[in-house]
Parts: sequence; structure tokens; C-alpha cells
Amino acid sequence: MLATLVIAAVGMLAAARLSSGRRELLMAVTDLRTTSSAITARQDEVARAGLARAAARLSRANAAAHAFPLGLLGVVPVVGSPGRALAAAVDAGEQGVTASRLLVEAGSSFPTSGTAGLDGHDLGALHTAAVRSQKALDQAAQHALRAESTLKGPAGALLPQVSSPARAMLAELREGRRRIEGAQRGLALLGDLTAPQTETRLLLLSQDSLELRPTGGYIGSYGVIRLSGGTVQLEKYEATEDMPPPEPPMPTPRDLMPYLGRYPWRLSNVNWWPDFPTSARAAQEMFRRQGGGEVDGVVAITEHLLIRILSAIGPLKLPSYAQPVVAEGFDDRVVYEVELKRPLDTPRKRFLIELADVLVGRLFDLPGQQLPAVVGALDQAVGAGDVQMWFANPVQQARIRGAVIAGELPRPSGDFLMVVDANMTASKANAGVVKQASYRVRRDDDGRLLSRLEVRVRDDGPPTRINPFYNSFLRVYVPQGSTLLGERPDQGQEESLAPDGPFEVFAQVLQVQPQSEQTVVFDYQLPGDLTTGRRHRVTWFRQVGTPRDILRATVGITSGQMAPGLRTLLVDGSPGDEIPAENEVVTWLRSRWLFEKLGL
Repeated sequence: MLATLVIAAVGMLAAARLSSGRRELLMAVTDLRTTSSAITARQDEVARAGLARAAARLSRANAAAHAFPLGLLGVVPVVGSPGRALAAAVDAGEQGVTASRLLVEAGSSFPTSGTAGLDGHDLGALHTAAVRSQKALDQAAQHALRAESTLKGPAGALLPQVSSPARAMLAELREGRRRIEGAQRGLALLGDLTAPQTETRLLLLSQDSLELRPTGGYIGSYGVIRLSGGTVQLEKYEATEDMPPPEPPMPTPRDLMPYLGRYPWRLSNVNWWPDFPTSARAAQEMFRRQGGGEVDGVVAITEHLLIRILSAIGPLKLPSYAQPVVAEGFDDRVVYEVELKRPLDTPRKRFLIELADVLVGRLFDLPGQQLPAVVGALDQAVGAGDVQMWFANPVQQARIRGAVIAGELPRPSGDFLMVVDANMTASKANAGVVKQASYRVRRDDDGRLLSRLEVRVRDDGPPTRINPFYNSFLRVYVPQGSTLLGERPDQGQEESLAPDGPFEVFAQVLQVQPQSEQTVVFDYQLPGDLTTGRRHRVTWFRQVGTPRDILRATVGITSGQMAPGLRTLLVDGSPGDEIPAENEVVTWLRSRWLFEKLGL
């Protein structure tokens, strides 16, 4: 009897220790997740505080794992497995904390950390920091790999008390390792570009999303950035309309031909494909044919990047303009200075040319305390696609492949969707244009995957000279093998293969009058092999320059809406699940919840 009581007491104490350790471990996972966001946002002090909290929680979890009686039971087969799993997860978490600390310290050693300013156009400090930080990131990667290896066993355990916290920790550590690998590639590229022996010319494309195009907007002006001997300079910045015509002309894309008429295809409209590497290669060749010479890469930006930078650094005073340039109302200011005022400047885009020169000079002479805000603005712009890059050198391009800044169309194994719009009239109508797009996929009685995409295009702007109407050439990228359903000759829908990826493309021409709207519907059948088991995943990729567009996808009863500052929406559901009649909804949802919890 006494022995039974002792065993019961030991068991209760062991359960309490395990519960306490698991709780601390899961809270440490939350701290690591919060720290991840702080590292991405370059909030180093916030990241350090989060890592300190995580380390303290892991220490308490470790104490629970080795305290009586878990410490003694660890050697007992089966019985001791929860304690051993907890100890392994704690060890892995500590490795993850070390890796994250190395990542933070690597970032804080850069001149962009706020501890020092940049030395004019000299990139020596950036190059030194990039080389120095690569060693720290190599060490961080080793810690991350050891942590994942430690967790493989506990994460695969049958007991949820063992596997649940281990899986949570493993997911966070894997995300941290991906972040480290991305930083390693980025540092290697930065080291290349800032090295003393580097000689690189990059074509800068300035895209105006008020006149929307597939990669962000009409290219009204361009620049050349020269990286030479460890320095950087803006070699030139001019209007694309002042360039000579291409010699010899490049073959015009079929769908673009009717809009250009007798005019040759030029750099201003070279971004005809939403896959940025495809458009960038065309831009490199077009620039050469228009007399710009050879370039080693292409950088594309939109006015949204400039707005963010102006918010970070404050007003800019231009030589020829009395009123300073500020973030608020920037779009309206550009339209007035370039399109509306009379008489127009000579050259017409003098405002943009002076702005580029002053802005570059200001950026490379910022005091250290302003640099973190600029880096944060750049991070946000990259995430939204307002900065995209491509390199002709395959090694350099490989270092950004898969990153948001590369602007590549995703190649998901499941369903895919992208709405690609182009304003085909020389207008600024997109200042008032908003699209609401809703997508639904279901499985019919014959097992076919049927999709419906409904796009509502509204022009909220008043009729003006720069908004006569919205002339939209709307394309929809979907998985290859998809087919339009029903005859829609009245709507002029066309179907073709995409030249920039393994996709089918559905096209529709729309003309929307000011302060009115039009809705277009695409019904199509998906290839049957996109669903794994009962699950169907949709990857929706947002077009650059459309942060106000409302994009929503539904699979069965699972829905999601894309956040304005992001480019990707993932929705994973069962296309066989349909919402039943209204009076059955509550009962049905409860039963679905119970079945899913039971794993049925």
C-alpha cells in the first residue's frame, strides 16, 4: 500500500514537472517567433530582449526536465521518454537562441544599424561588414542544423505530450534556418557588389503604378547605377521618351501590338510579363538596342518605395522648385509637375530627374540615427514588390532566387492564381481604380475541380484629362492544363499559354468609365491532379502596384484574404466541403470541428 502511494506521488510530481517544463518551452517558442519578426524589422534591441526571455524560459524548462523525479526517470525505457523529449527540445531551443543571437549581432555590425552613417558613396564599410558577418552566419547555420537534428526524434513521437512542443519548436527553428540561409545568400551578393574589384552597371527602371503594368507600372524614366571600385553613383537619370528608338526593333508581344499601333516597342513598355526575370531580360536587351549600352542587371522600383523613403528621411528641397517634396500627397505632386501644370517643364520630367539626384545624394549622406528607418522602409518595399532585382550573372541571380525581391512567379505544386492588369491608355486612371477579386474552387459530382474567379473593377476617380476612362487588359494566370468553361465570345475572353512560366492565361479587355464599375467572371476547370488527398492549396500572387486591391480565395468552407502589404496568399481547404443550408450550418460546423479534432 505504501509503495503504491509512493509511486502515485512520484507520478504526480513527474507530471507536474513535465507540465511546467512544457509550458515554459511553448512560451519560449512564442518568444522566438516574436524575435523573428523583430530581426526581420531590424529592431535589434527588441530582438535581444526577446531572446533573453526565451533563454530564461528554456533555463526553467531545463531545470524541470532534470529535477526530481524526471531526472531519475530519464533512464527508464518508455516511462522516461517525455522527460528525455523535454530535455532534447530545451537543448534544441538553446541552440536556436544562439543562432538568432549571432544573426542579430551580424546585422547590428552594419553601418545601417544606426551606430554610424554611410561615408558618402564609398561602400567600403558595407563590404567589410558583409565579409565579417558571413563567418557569424556560418556559425549560426551550424547551430540551427544541430538543433533540428536534436528534435527529429521527439517531434516524431506518438505521445502528443512529447511531440507537440517538439514540433512547435522544430517549426520555428526551421523558419529560423531559412532566414539564416537567405541572409547568407544576401551577404554573399552584397560582398560581390561592394568589393573593390567590382565593375557593374545596373539599369534602374522607375515604374509608375498610376499607369499600371504587369511588373508594377509604366516605365516613364530610367537610370544607370554604377558600382565601381567599392563606390556607387547614379550615372544618369532621364526620361524614357528621350531615348532613340530601338535599332533593330524587337519583336512586339502579340497582345501588346494593337495598343502600340505604328510606334515601336520601347523600354517604357518592356515590362509586359509579370515574371520579373522575364521582363528584366527583355529590358536589358531593349536598353542596349536603344543606345544605353550593356548592363549587368536590372532594378525596378515604384513610387511606393519613394513615398516610404520620404516618410523616413523627411522633406527634400529640389533646386528648381520652391515647394519641398514630402511623402504626403507625393503621387498628386508628381502628376501635377509632370502632366498637369502649364507650361510644362523642359525637359518635361525635370522634377523626377532632380528628385532622383537629390534623393541619392541624401541617402548616402544620412546620419546614423536615420538609417534604421530607411532600412525599414526598404524592407517593407521589398516585401510588397516595390523593389525587384535581376542579375545577368547566374551566380548572383541564384543568390536571390526564391526571395521576394527576385519577383519570380511562384511554381507551386498545387493551385495557382494571379490577376495581371495593365492600363493600356496613356492615363493615370489607376489613382482611382480598385479591384475586388474573389476566387472559389469546388469539386462537382463527377470529381472535377471547378473554379470561378470574379473580378470587379471600379474607377472611383472623376472624369478628367488624365482619367478619361480605364482601358484594362486583364490577364489571369492559372495552372497549365486549365480550361475555360462555356462560350464567352460576347466577353472576348481568350486562352493561351504563358511565355513566362508553366501557366495558362485567360485574357479579357475592359473599358470602365469614371465613377462606374464592371465585373468579369472566369469559369474554368482545373487539372485533376492539384489536390492531395482531400486537401487543396491555392497560392495567389499579388501584382506589384496594387496594394488597395481586395483579393479573397475560398476552398470549400476555408477562406482567406490577402494583406495589403504582402504578395502571397495561401488558402488550404477541402474543395468537397460545401456550406449547407442556413438552418444546418451551426450543427454541421460543430460536427466538422469535432471530426477534425478526432483526426477523422
